[in-house]
Amino acid sequence: MKKRHIVYVALVGLLLMNIIPTLTPVLPVIQLPGEVLWSWPGGKEFLGGLFGAGFTNTFLATLITFVLLIILAFSLRAKSRTADEVPTGFYNFFEMIIEGAFGYVENAAGKWAKVFFPFFMTFILWIVVANWMELVPGVDAIGKWENLPHFKAEQAAEAAESQHLSEAEISRIEETVDEEVDEANIGNLRQTIFLVKAQADEAGEKPDEADWTIVPYVRAASTDLNFTLAIALISVIMTQYYGMKAQGLKYWSKFFVWNGDKIKENPLAIMDSGVGILEFISEIFKIVSFAFRLLGNIFAGQILLFVIGSLLPIANLLFWHLEFGVGILQAVVFALLTLTFMSGATQSHHAEEH
Repeated sequence: MKKRHIVYVALVGLLLMNIIPTLTPVLPVIQLPGEVLWSWPGGKEFLGGLFGAGFTNTFLATLITFVLLIILAFSLRAKSRTADEVPTGFYNFFEMIIEGAFGYVENAAGKWAKVFFPFFMTFILWIVVANWMELVPGVDAIGKWENLPHFKAEQAAEAAESQHLSEAEISRIEETVDEEVDEANIGNLRQTIFLVKAQADEAGEKPDEADWTIVPYVRAASTDLNFTLAIALISVIMTQYYGMKAQGLKYWSKFFVWNGDKIKENPLAIMDSGVGILEFISEIFKIVSFAFRLLGNIFAGQILLFVIGSLLPIANLLFWHLEFGVGILQAVVFALLTLTFMSGATQSHHAEEH
């Protein structure tokens, strides 16, 4: 089958989704935290819940991202060739990207180019793959069924425990949880949903299947704050590390300034100390800026694809390409900002005095 035939089949499938209601994609529950796929006993109590309550779908996507990058690295490893041999195909394309990116880093960072380039390129590849995962068919769409009232009742029970309510009140909430879903009927869930929908369609009523949703097995890693916060911490911490490596302890003098002699001559010089503290606070808040910029853009794109897919699936062709570009843009922005901050950290702020 030729490539254009595959595209035609996909377009026909999207058109059928607009015409046949039963083929309309199910809209997953939209929530910020990653959904737990497998819980482990005592997860919330172990080390104060440091590792969460279980294995989440966003963490699974992160592992898949690592595997894809490792495969990419080994498949594109440098090959020895003679001067007459010219690389072709994807290898040639990727080599061109690497050379162009290194040239840019070399112009921006100078002698630090070989040190900063691995961070620059790794951030781009890592974030691009994580962002593009939301565009893969099946991601956010294939998963397990979950009863919404039961899920909300569990959340209410957890909130009650955290608020230190009385045992009687907690017991009443736990009883509500147990009554929300009958475990014995879960195996017949799909058959029940289709029967209910058929009856509801005849009566013109809203089907009860709205009480159920799909928890996807894989959800794009960039839509989880844990992922974006982790790479933001790497970026900011390594920036401070290379700043100290280049300048020593005097690197911190731009944040914590105290010019006693100048203050005696001019009391307004104390403002330098205030400005330094503000700059230090802004340095810490780069973590928040990095994490929430990436999270906000990718999470919003995911919601956009969900909503358009449930309303008019064929229109997602346009938004798919939009999110494809956004995925690249956010990765490049993150890497460029990291490179800029790292380059600035290695440059002494006393250069004007010299």
